[in-house]
Order: sequence, then structure tokens, then C-alpha cells
Amino acid sequence: MQLPPLNALRTFEAAGRLGSIRAAAEELVVTPGAVSRQVRVLEAWLGVPLFRHEGRTIQLTDVGARYLEAASQHLSAIAKATNQVTGRWRSEETLQIRSYTLFANNWLIPRLPRFKRSQPWIELELDTSSRPEDFGRFDVDAEIRPNPHQRPADGFDSDLLFTDTVVIVCNPDYQAEYRLHEPADLHRVPADGFLRSVAAPLLWERWLEASGIDGVDPSRGARFGDSSLTYRAATAGQGVTLAPRTFVGTELNAGTLVIPFDARGQLLEFYLFHPADRPRRRAFSAFRSWLLAESNAQSVPAGAGRAE
Repeated sequence: MQLPPLNALRTFEAAGRLGSIRAAAEELVVTPGAVSRQVRVLEAWLGVPLFRHEGRTIQLTDVGARYLEAASQHLSAIAKATNQVTGRWRSEETLQIRSYTLFANNWLIPRLPRFKRSQPWIELELDTSSRPEDFGRFDVDAEIRPNPHQRPADGFDSDLLFTDTVVIVCNPDYQAEYRLHEPADLHRVPADGFLRSVAAPLLWERWLEASGIDGVDPSRGARFGDSSLTYRAATAGQGVTLAPRTFVGTELNAGTLVIPFDARGQLLEFYLFHPADRPRRRAFSAFRSWLLAESNAQSVPAGAGRAE
């Protein structure tokens, strides 16, 4: 990579953003002469003028304005990434959590008002994703995600939050149409009736194996970016899908989804991951204690087939 002198680039960014050599000098805690020298170093390296000097003021050239926009964007990104990795920018009151969208939508967010009442001093920043590659990057205080076989890279401690049974669900009219009353009845479901999430690409295969159901191919059903969307599609009568029982409790109670039959199924585990070598800040410790207390009653008894 051909990079310019980074100190000169940082100085140019301050001068261009503030529109003043003197203001840049004050921000950088150097003399105005030092700012001017660094700008000249960068202009010489680039071979183009970045400022026009008009009396005691400076104006960006067209090239300088374009270069400032790009430089500011990337310097800000570097600063943000550095602060996220080191945690130096966070106050004791700020807490960054990344959660699987499914867990956030169906479990965490409905409970957050209780957390705010118990810990009103914490400013929680919740980021969600259904992409496994977005996890394990050490850029947040903690992550919530499923199953130990999907753990991020080494360097994380973990707490098991709860274990839930994966059940098959569908709209009651869909159950009646395809007469779904026992596992063998899945052979009546059309090939496109097995609703799947790209966040859990092997869930159907593992569930069918754990349930002892043979001869069913779930690979041609509709694919959705998040499991919550498969629940909505099932509620709309588009097919059958799999869900942790807790996460579709509202729909089951309302009768918009039904469990057409019981099966041995499997268990789905959710974990809280946090960097092992990072000091535990007060906000994280409070959130962890609250989360473990909230999840304590969620685990189901052992006995179903465990997802591996």
C-alpha cells in the first residue's frame, strides 16, 4: 500500500475540516508553523496543491476537498476501530452488546425495560446480526449467540444462558390442509413448504435426524435472512418451520401457530460470550448478572437430543 506520511495526513485533515491553520494547531497542540510544514510535506508527497492561500485564510482546492472527504472518512473509521478494540472510548456507563437477531427480537428486547429499571445508569448499545461472520471480532463488550459449535475464535469466556426445545410449527389451517398429526405426515408437505433461515442452514437436517424422521428433503423450501421471518411466513400459512419453543410462545398462546405433533427434536443453547483478557467493566458485570438471573428459569430439562 502506498500511504502518505500519516502525521501529515492527520494534520491536513484537521486543517481542512476546521478551515484554519491556527485552529488545527490548537486542536493538535502544536504551533501554526508546524501545521503549515506538515501540509507542505503532504502536498509535496502527493504532487498537488491541497489549499489556496488567500490572505490569512486557506481554501481547499477541488482536489483537496475530494481528498479531505476520503481522508476524514477513513481516519474516522480507523479511530473508531481502535477505540472499539481497546475500549478506551467507553465510559463506565456505556455497554455494547451484539446479539443474534432472533434472540434480540424474541427474548432480549421484551425484557430490556426490566433491565433499564434495575440499572438506569447504563447506556446500552444493542447491535444485531444473523450472520455468523459478524461475531467473534472483539469489537463489543459481549456477544449473544447460539450453540457451542458456533463459538467465536479462542479468547472468549462464555456463560450458558438457557437451553430451549426446538419444535416444529405451522399455521393451524396449514396443519389441517396437509393433515399433520405425526412425524410421518411430513411426507405430505410440498417440497417448497419447509421454511428455512440462512442463519441456521443445517437446522432442519439436524432436527429430522434427532427426531428419527427419514425420507424428507427440506432443502428446497423458501430461505429467509433471519429465523424470525420464517416464523412470520409460517404464521401466514406458507409452510412449516422450526423454532425454539420460547421464541414462539406468543404465537402459540394466540393460536396463530400450532405444534402439529411432538417429536424428540433437539435442544438449542444460547451463550453470552465476552473477551477473556479484557477487564470486566462495571456496566458489563451488571448486565451479565441481570441476564443470568433472567435466563435462569428458561432452560428446559435435559432429555431431548442435544444439537451438535
